[in-house]
Amino acid sequence: MTAHDLTPVQEIAGMYFKRDDLYAPFGAGGVNGGKLRQCMLLVEAALGREPGTKGVITYCSLHSPQGPITAAAARHYGLPCVVAYGGANEMSVATGSMPRLAMSYGASVQVIAKSGRHNVLKQRAEALAEARGLFVVQYGINLDDYGEVLLSAVAEQVQNIPDGLDDLYITCGSGITASGVIVGIERYGKAVKNIHLISTAYDRREKVRATLQRYGAERPFQYHDLFHTPGFVYEKQQKMRVGGVKLHPQYEAKSMKYLVDHGLNTHNALFWIVGAEPRER
Repeated sequence: MTAHDLTPVQEIAGMYFKRDDLYAPFGAGGVNGGKLRQCMLLVEAALGREPGTKGVITYCSLHSPQGPITAAAARHYGLPCVVAYGGANEMSVATGSMPRLAMSYGASVQVIAKSGRHNVLKQRAEALAEARGLFVVQYGINLDDYGEVLLSAVAEQVQNIPDGLDDLYITCGSGITASGVIVGIERYGKAVKNIHLISTAYDRREKVRATLQRYGAERPFQYHDLFHTPGFVYEKQQKMRVGGVKLHPQYEAKSMKYLVDHGLNTHNALFWIVGAEPRER
């Protein structure tokens, strides 16, 4: 499957599921999904625009799949990769499932700051990148300089969702997938009555609205603030299966539980699965 092939839509228990978790170019059980597709196309575009690139660096939390995703993409293009963390010691990194998975894809895993704060890690990673000639995959794989590449990677996948949906649900972390889906709905003329963003991170509403305005896809959406719900803990995993599909315990499983607990509509509705939890190699 190439990065531009459409992943299937599956109907389970009367609800549609966009199975972007089935984009797994390195084999079943490994890194997968829409974030991997975005990263693959991002690194490919960067090599075209910045031919002197000597490698890739990314920074993220210990629990984020961005580390192994970036490592796998870098290895695919024959580039060395640094995955940088902060606010952790070397032992917690060495025993963490996501850092270990990144190492299995050939990444050099480093603790570059005492703090795990985004702005601190970003500054340190960019300094390392400048010194070593590395391309920075920003936390959340953000839209800086490569917005059209990233949004189109998501928007293309809207082409095979059913027309005339009443509700479409998207887990919202960085806001890129949510923005890309909405751009795709407008770009490909899909009729969707209600779009729901279920947040598992800080409030991205203004970021999403600004992105939609920038790309001419402004339309309303409903925002569900799961992140600030009492008892929500980002690091705590949630187990959830729908039919034979195991949802990602950090993201979609939490969104689906929220959807079920709040009695949200599942008839003529679609739930967008960004990716599945990769297994250790």
